[in-house]
Amino acid sequence: MEPGIYHNLSNADYHADPAIGSTSVKQISVSPANLYFNPFKGSKSAHIGSAIHAAILEPDVYKRDFHLLPDGLDRRSADYKAAVSEYGSDFVLVGSEVETVNRMVESARMNSDFVDYMRSPGKSEISMFATCDITGLNLKCRFDRLSESYPYPLDVKSCRDASERGFSSAFGQYHYHIQAAFYLHVLRLVTGRDLNQFCFFAVENTAPYRNCMYYIGEESLEQGRKQMLEALEKLAECMESESARYEGIVLPSSEINIPSYLFDEEFDDEVII
Repeated sequence: MEPGIYHNLSNADYHADPAIGSTSVKQISVSPANLYFNPFKGSKSAHIGSAIHAAILEPDVYKRDFHLLPDGLDRRSADYKAAVSEYGSDFVLVGSEVETVNRMVESARMNSDFVDYMRSPGKSEISMFATCDITGLNLKCRFDRLSESYPYPLDVKSCRDASERGFSSAFGQYHYHIQAAFYLHVLRLVTGRDLNQFCFFAVENTAPYRNCMYYIGEESLEQGRKQMLEALEKLAECMESESARYEGIVLPSSEINIPSYLFDEEFDDEVII
């Protein structure tokens, strides 16, 4: 795709473009080997995530594109197979999946901060393509929601635990700080808007479907920028030299010890009966 903003680009067309997205950047931030020899292939519940995003961000799209089967049917039923044949498996929801999406939408509508953001002028599912001004790489990102009046983009995250402790753990595990920095980098390249904030709307995918608006801290965003730029430079290096892609397979030799907590345990003498 040519550099610019695309408002009605399908998910399929977006993902088919070879430009580098945040998933690749996050993977190579671990190591080149993690990207090139353990490529991200999605998940079995990816269509649920797409349905949740559509239902929360674009209700009209959800109603138009997704086919909801009534309660009592499952993937073994003739009705499910017929629906998949007509709509495609990615757009058919069955059983508890429908209930999950409905409850998550209800939960989101209870959060006044989220509702205010969604009601502000802006658009959902905005795709952007740019050429990196540092590495020359072709980049892409897809904003869940970009407001014209709020000074930050918003990204919806389905999660198991929306509490601060729970989402903080997921935040680190999935490198969301790098994603935030990458999105802001592409936004600046495409629009000239130099924003310094990013918001994640975390909503649980199991009862009680708690949710929270989380604004990334300044230090975390700065760390994300640092790791993001290092990742882009490493990507450029790997494209120039195939041997660089093996970095991360052989780990450095190191001393190893028992876990620290075992040093503090007192063991009773073994009693043999």
